[in-house]
Parts: sequence; C-alpha cells; structure tokens
Amino acid sequence: MTLTREPSATALTVTDLAGVWELIWESGPPSVPKDVRTASIPARVPGELHTALIEANLIGDPAVGWGELSQVWVGRSRWVYRRTFQWWPAPGLRTELVAEGLDTIAEVFVNGRLVGASRDQHLVHRWAADRVLEPGDNTIEVHFDSAWDAAVVHEQIHGALPNPYDEPYAHVRKAAANFGWDWGPHFLTAGIWRDIRLETFAGRISELRPLVELEQARSLARVTVNVEVDGPPDTLVRATLTDPRGRSVAAGKVQVRGGRAVIVLTVEHPELWWPADLGDQPLYGLAVALENSAGPLDAANVRLGMRSVEVCETPDRVGTRWGILVNGVPIMVHGYNWIPDDTFASRETRVPERIRQALEGNANLLRIWGGGYFVSEEFLDTCDELGMLVWHDFLFACSAYCEDDEMLALVEAEAEQAVARMSPHPSLAVWCGGNETVLGRHHWGWVDQIGDRGWGARYYLDILPGVLARLDPTRPYVPNAPWSGSLDLDPELDSHGPSNLWDAWNFVDYAHYRDHDPAFVAEMGWCGPPAWTTLRQVVGDEIPGPASPLTRHHMRAIDGMHKLTRGIQPHFAIQEDGPNWHFAAQLVQARAVATGIEWLRTRERCSGAIVWQLNDCWPAISWSAIDYAGLEKPLWYALRRAFAPVLVTIQPLAPGGSFNPSGQAGLEAVIVNDGARGLDMNIVARRVDLSGRTLGTVDLAICAPARGIARRVLPSEIGSSEDPAGELIVLDSAAGRSVWAFLPDRASALKPTALEVEADLRGGSLWVTAEASGLTRDLCLFPDRLAGALGAPAAALRVDQMLVTLMPGERAEFRVARRDGVPIKAAPHPEVLRRALRCANDLIPSPLPVAMPST
Repeated sequence: MTLTREPSATALTVTDLAGVWELIWESGPPSVPKDVRTASIPARVPGELHTALIEANLIGDPAVGWGELSQVWVGRSRWVYRRTFQWWPAPGLRTELVAEGLDTIAEVFVNGRLVGASRDQHLVHRWAADRVLEPGDNTIEVHFDSAWDAAVVHEQIHGALPNPYDEPYAHVRKAAANFGWDWGPHFLTAGIWRDIRLETFAGRISELRPLVELEQARSLARVTVNVEVDGPPDTLVRATLTDPRGRSVAAGKVQVRGGRAVIVLTVEHPELWWPADLGDQPLYGLAVALENSAGPLDAANVRLGMRSVEVCETPDRVGTRWGILVNGVPIMVHGYNWIPDDTFASRETRVPERIRQALEGNANLLRIWGGGYFVSEEFLDTCDELGMLVWHDFLFACSAYCEDDEMLALVEAEAEQAVARMSPHPSLAVWCGGNETVLGRHHWGWVDQIGDRGWGARYYLDILPGVLARLDPTRPYVPNAPWSGSLDLDPELDSHGPSNLWDAWNFVDYAHYRDHDPAFVAEMGWCGPPAWTTLRQVVGDEIPGPASPLTRHHMRAIDGMHKLTRGIQPHFAIQEDGPNWHFAAQLVQARAVATGIEWLRTRERCSGAIVWQLNDCWPAISWSAIDYAGLEKPLWYALRRAFAPVLVTIQPLAPGGSFNPSGQAGLEAVIVNDGARGLDMNIVARRVDLSGRTLGTVDLAICAPARGIARRVLPSEIGSSEDPAGELIVLDSAAGRSVWAFLPDRASALKPTALEVEADLRGGSLWVTAEASGLTRDLCLFPDRLAGALGAPAAALRVDQMLVTLMPGERAEFRVARRDGVPIKAAPHPEVLRRALRCANDLIPSPLPVAMPST
C-alpha cells in the first residue's frame, strides 16, 4: 500500500529523487550502436531504458515497422543511472533510501559505496543510508545488469523450465510479458520504473493493513487496523474512522508493542460497498497517526469499503459450481482479463480511462493476469470508486517455476508486500495463485522435462495461501486458473471451478462455444485486428492483411494468421488484403465472443465469464476489445450488449455446428435478468426474409425473475425455416434487437446493400444517419476513419454504437464525439462518411471495388 501522508502532521520528511538522471551504457553485445556507447543520455525517472533511448532519439519507436528486431541489444546490455542530490543530516533522525521498483538486477551505490541490491522487479526495497550520505552534495548510481543474462545463468544452474515460448522468463522475477507473449513484443528493458526517494524520520508507519469483516447479518462492520511500526519505544498509534461524508464514526488508540499495534473499530449499520451493477460505492476514511511524548512522528490515510467477499463452491449434477459472492449476493461476473497497458510500465498513463471503458461496456470485474505487474494504487483507487471488482493473479504465468531457496524467499516477500498494500481496497475480491501453470503440468508435457524437480506447486499450495492466512484471511484464494479443485483433477474440465475455453479459437468455429456448460470461465477469446488507423501506423506502406509481412509481425498468437483466416472462412469468402479483410476479421471477432458470452449467460450453472482480453500493450492483432490507441473495436460494442444487465437472446435447445447452428430441437427466446427485481418483458418475435418481408410474427410476454433466467420456446412458425439461406429471426424488445441467422452469411442469400447517408452537427457532436435500402446486417461506423476529415487524432474520436441490423427503410443514427469534449465543427463529405460505414453485406461478393480508407 502506498500510504498517503500528511507532511504537516508528521516528522517524516521525503527527498524525492525522481526527475532527470544521467544514463550511461556500460557494456553489451557488438550490435550496440556507436553513438549509444559514448552517450550521456538524459533519462526520466520513473522510466525505463527504452523510454530514455526513445526520448533521446537513439532508437525509434520499437513498435513501428520492424523496430522490435533492432533493439534486442538494449536488454542484453549493462547500464548505469546516475544523479546528484543534496542531503542534510537531522539530529536524532534516521535516513533510508526507498526504491519502489528496480527492474530487475541492480546494485545501488551512494557516493561510491554499495547500499543495496535488487533481484526482483516487483519488490519495494528499503536500505539504511546514513552511513554513506554526506552533508551537502551526494551522488547516487544504480547499476543494472541484463535480466536476460541473469535468467540464463539461473537456467544453467537449476535446469531449463518448460514454457510455451523460447524465453527464460521463469528464471528471473521480472514481468514475464517483457520477454514477449502471444499478444506482445519482446522489449526486454530495465530501469528505475517506480518512485525512488530518501525518507528521514524518528519513527514511521511501515505497514497499515486494515481488514474489514461484516457480522450480524451485515449490520455490523468490524475493522481490524493492523499497524507495523519502525520507531523508538513508547510510541502510540491513534486510528480514526470517518464515514463517506467525513464524520467520525469510530476511534481508538493503543501503545506499540514489539513494533506492532492492533486497533479494532466497529461501525453499526455500515453503508455497504457494492459492485457497480448492484449498488453504490461508499468509501470510509481511515486516518492513523504515530506519536510519542515528543510529538507526531508519522501519519497515514487510506480509504475502505464495508463489504464481504467469498467464493461459493457447491456440488451439482455435473461437478462443482463456482461463484463469487459480495455481501452474500451471487455476482454474475461479466469480466475482462487485464494485461499491462503498455510494454513500458512507466508509460501506463491511461489506466483510469481503460477501467472506465470496461465499466461503460457493462463489465464488473477485471482479472489481473499473472505475467505482468502488481497493479498500482491508481488502478485500485479507480476500481474502488467505480465499483469494478478485481481478481488478481500472483505473478506466475504459463511456465514451470523453480523452487530454489532464493526464488521461494523472493516470491514470499512479493506476496507479503502486495497483500498488505492492497488490503484496504474493497474492489480487490479474489487472489489467484497464477495463470495456466497447473494446466501446463497436465497438458504441455512438463513431467518428462522436469522429472522430480519442483515446478511451482509449493507456491500455489503453501507459500501464497500461507501469506494470505497470515496477512489477509478476509479474501478468497484460488490456487490457479484454470482450476478444478485439486492438482490431480484436469484443470481443463469445465465441470469444476474456473475453466478456460480456448478450443473454439484454436481448433473449431465459434458455434462450438455452445458445446460447453461450465461453472465459471476465467479465459475465452478470439483475435481481431486493431482499428484501421492503429494498424496502418505500424505497417508502413504495406496494405494490412495476411500478405503483409508487417501485419504478420504484429500478430503474435501461435499460428495466428492461419486461425484468423480459418475463423473467417465459415462466415465469409476469403477477403482481399485491405479494408474488407480488416472488417471481416473484426466482425468475426465480435460475433465469436458475443456468441460465447450470450450462450454462457443462458446456462443455469455458469456464474460468469472473463473475456481475454480488455486492452493492448502495443499496436497488435490480438484478443483485445480496446486497441493500443484506446479505440473500441466492434468486439467492445458486441460485449456491451452481451454483458448488459438485461439480455434478450435467441439460443438453440440442442446446438448444431457452423452450418446448422439451430440444431434439430428448435430455438428459444431467453431473457437473462441480473437485476434485483423481477422483470416483465414484451418481445415481438418475427421471422423475416432477406428483403425484410415478415413471414411470421408472435408477441411474447415473459417474466424473468430477479437475478434469474426465463425461457420461451419459439413456435415453429418463427423458430424454423424452409429457406434457411433466405431468412432470419428478429426479436425486438426494450432491451434492443436480437437477430438469429439460420446459416452463416457465406451460405446465405444476403446481398450487398446501399445506404443513404446524412450528417448533422448538434451539441458539438457529429450525427450521422444511415438509411438502409435493403436488409443490412451489423452496420458499423468507424470514427477513426473520419479523423483526417475532422482534423482530429483518430484516438480522440468515439462513436456511440456499432453492429446495428436494419430492415429496409429503417434508419440508424450514430453520434461521433471527441473524448476530450472539444466540439466538432464541420461535417465530412458524404463520400468520406460512406467509407467509414461498413456492414456485413459489404463482405458478400460484389463487382464493385472497395475504396481504401484514408489514414
């Protein structure tokens, strides 16, 4: 936890060492450029090697073109950060050097004398500095060795560890994604990536760990305030709890004994904190002061939420159901997996914006994947305020991990720091031991490679749950994801606990999501390209598509381009490189994941799904719903509907495959109601032909129970067709429009269609109206393609909806606005607007050429 301190109320003072340092290359491979070898490079701290080299124009943006291949030397070199500062001794006080993040293998010198060393990117380090500091001017140096070299040495000593990539990331405590992943580049870096400072004090609060428990049917909140103190004897801790309006509701004080103090505060009838879709997010304030007879020594402030969280596991006819409860209420999880939002952590400046985008897309949980970093206070504060639940992996991903003494000690220290720091945050709901490590042991041939060596089980079953039992027993823990309840059970079974659904993307059409009836889904996803403008910025003069070498370079999924093409083939003819290929890939991604989510939401035993993934760390073809520039893909809009609190959908009673999705048993209309009250819904169900003519209609009045599901089998005049290639089912209700196709577009009689397009400026926004001359499927307006005409950066533009299906003569209105609130003052030419509009009909073979969108 980063404690918020009040300088006026404490004797503790801080000398901030952030700012511009000098960066010097020390040694490395022959490929290091000559101008780097002799340069004195200004380096912003916090920052990384790469960010300094980019700002100094010594390397280009490694995400653009082939830049990734020309910067490998950066992570294979040794570097020195240096700066001077002033310090003056204070009688009776101590001074410590605090480094919140050194990436990764580092030694720290002050005035030429060794102060401390780091071998773990994720640890906060604190070292006594009095013995090396001098009154007045001082010099600090941080020497970084290559994390790659350190990993290789560890591998040679302890033996290779199996993982999906030819990278030694498991041999060093550094973000695994830095070594490259199936959605990210190999940008192996180093640096002072978080704050660094001197602290001078007589006594300080070294840890503040408040734990909230609800009792007496949640009418009483008990807050156990655990305080660790580094200070003189005869110190006193005071704690004051204030309600969300700032009024004091509880207070206590206690003498420090053995460096610890515990104060229990109680609140009657607390205001409960809820996830965003279930209620409000009132936050209490906790102020803690450390003092002795001489006066105040230190003070800290955190915010708390009064809530309980638990995991409920119950046997059922299939296996074991698994779900999350907040304040005793089952949560239907609509989640996204979160990866680092930039390849360089110091550049993660858009975190609150990303979380708000997830919330606006009706998500209620973010899972922090184990190959990145422990999230920041900014991340958790935002989630606390918005009601976004957080599932946090400990930092293990897709590999066996060595259990030598040094690694055991580092991992335990990481966990202790992270668990204590994050303990105040009500949004933090679940801790997880790691990602796909138990799965790897079962399915990736590890046993033959590891033999009787430790592979990580000691972390997941001993070290990590042990830390939680000591420091935070209020939160549930799951040893791994996926997880079937024990090491002996296959984690791929979706009959027990959280499972992963990757068979559709890897092997079959997305219709086969309906083969599953899981208890909970921790990962599922489908790849698609980023926005057109995002991709064009990194592929140079090449036309985006499978034939473009740079397009393939920015797709990292294993056999990714093949799987992308295979996914398109059942639904559309193979598209030429360029805008049609791009739109087809984005559209199939949106339909695929939405198909899976809608199916899972209609399953009685499934308590939620977490889509892989929300965000990107570079401009890539990936599973993300929001691309690196911050632009929402069609997938985001599809999931906003699929995650909605009320979902009306059409589902097969006995699912078929790609070319017979309805199966043989008919179709049903399903209402999924996540609300706390029952819902009466009137639905107009129609079977229409592709000219828009109604062939059959029926009015359905369905009552969906609170937090429940209601079903109605569609009568045969609606749910079956004698001309499946030429007909659709359309459901219209207060929840919007749902459409069912009896056959994929490629096998249907869908035809190209014309749109009448008009534009109007109102309230600082551009309003685009499109009228359909024929039945139009999944109409989208791509705002980034209007950027040039509007004189705005592509990432600044946003549209309010996508994937609209229109009957002939119907109109759709799209609002394009700037995210920064700057008014749009001119409407583009109608032809520019038309090129920004795409629909599934465009992918049906047509003699007309497709115009290339401008960048």
